[in-house]
Amino acid sequence: MIDLLEIDRLLDEPACDSLRGELRAAGGGAASLLGGEVRTHVRKATRVAVSPATSGRVKSLLMQCVPRLERHFGLTLAECEPPQFLRYETGDFFVAHQDGNTPLIHDDSRFRRISVVLFLSRQSEEPSPDSYGGGSLVLYEHWSRPDLRVPLAPAPGTLVAFRAETTHEVTPVTHGERFTIVTWFR
Repeated sequence: MIDLLEIDRLLDEPACDSLRGELRAAGGGAASLLGGEVRTHVRKATRVAVSPATSGRVKSLLMQCVPRLERHFGLTLAECEPPQFLRYETGDFFVAHQDGNTPLIHDDSRFRRISVVLFLSRQSEEPSPDSYGGGSLVLYEHWSRPDLRVPLAPAPGTLVAFRAETTHEVTPVTHGERFTIVTWFR
């Protein structure tokens, strides 16, 4: 069973609209892997550069979730990494991977305990404003069993949290723009 926590309506619709507008207007560059390396055959998305004020507001909101995250996962969490603001466009994806807390990793990600994704846009099979197709967050129950997968498409404003060692991916976006905010709690 995947240890997963969903917090509905962490952000309301106007807040999601505002953030999507800011992310569309802001510049950015290719999203990198931990350590700064860009490998577009592994992760293809844009990391959007937001204002320090926006980043600070979002980090403050995420830190307010710590007591609920600690209760659910039975962990003590000290901090979260600076949030990453991401835009996935048609063809963008992130292959199956783990974010950290695994015995084979010896880099800084070994301190990550909980991964968090905050959804800002809606998934839809049909193209429509402020929606995207494909782009599912897929969690794997166990890395050795690719058939045990849980695809998620939460409503805008929903926070999804899972253990950092959980294998997961973002399937290719087929239309529209997928906006999310990600971070990792330590």
